[in-house]
Amino acid sequence: MARAYVKVNVAAGKERVVKDALLRREEVQTADITSGDQDIIALVEAQSFDELLDLTLNQLRTIEGVTGTVTNLIVDKDEE
Repeated sequence: MARAYVKVNVAAGKERVVKDALLRREEVQTADITSGDQDIIALVEAQSFDELLDLTLNQLRTIEGVTGTVTNLIVDKDEE
């Protein structure tokens, strides 16, 4: 399983619309509107890093209202 945090920049006033669109995707585990350098931080999962990169580069960026993304791959996570 590949996981990443995706920081999403959004056009003004589109935060909730984009958040809802993100959460409709099964790969998106969480999406939170935040303050700071990004408007939304989403936790995403896929079967492989290749699938994860396709998701972030070719799918999430095409959501209307998204102006840019930064993807931080999770390379080591404590298992619960």
